[in-house]
Amino acid sequence: MNKKLWVLLIASYLVVLMVDAPASLLSNLFFQLSQGRIELANTQGTIWRGVANPVFHQRKGASITLQKLHWEFAPLKLLTGKISADFYWEDAPQAQPMAMIFSANKLELQRVYVPLPATLLTNISDFLKPAQLRGQLILKSDVLIWTATGWQGTATADWLNASSLICQVAPLGNYHLNFSATNSGLNFDLNTVSGALLLNGSGRYSMTGAFNLNATAKAEAGNEVALNELLNHLGPEQSGGVHTFNLVQ
Repeated sequence: MNKKLWVLLIASYLVVLMVDAPASLLSNLFFQLSQGRIELANTQGTIWRGVANPVFHQRKGASITLQKLHWEFAPLKLLTGKISADFYWEDAPQAQPMAMIFSANKLELQRVYVPLPATLLTNISDFLKPAQLRGQLILKSDVLIWTATGWQGTATADWLNASSLICQVAPLGNYHLNFSATNSGLNFDLNTVSGALLLNGSGRYSMTGAFNLNATAKAEAGNEVALNELLNHLGPEQSGGVHTFNLVQ
């Protein structure tokens, strides 16, 4: 058998291996790239087309498992020097799938839609742990871009049906956050859409992991007694039933 035929057979074998490579290989890749913070559980399919439950490992051993995420890569895009894939959640009302385009020096995310449990807020700060926050967060963005200099773009997050285990009022309300990316981190503001607990504030999350939020909290008229314990936990009353608090990580 001549040398060219051997090369063709080996190349064909490698292509078959890549096509049939299990989705679990992606989990190993995410785990390594995220330094142990992200992995994929319950993987099915191949690295090119599969489904899994993303798992976020937080500080102090806590972890959050998300709903099933489907993905499909476009192999032909590799010929242009780019990695391109579409993503969609199994039980989410997405009009179009999320898109990821990765090249040598840029990562672009389009039509971002990420449903998250509000329990992850509890792990932002030890101060919030007694509150045991609940509800759902929906993160959205038209376009987010990452380069060597940092993130670019804007995003929003809606905290729906918020509640706390130290308060009998449920839900407490619905809240909206606006994010603006800079080279060094994320600036954001928090506003109340509706509800018994009125929250407003602004803060910043830096690329080094530092977090801070300066905010106020107030009970809607008629809910002062029911929210008293929660408000006093958040911070001291300044005036007119308004409590101020500061979260720092």
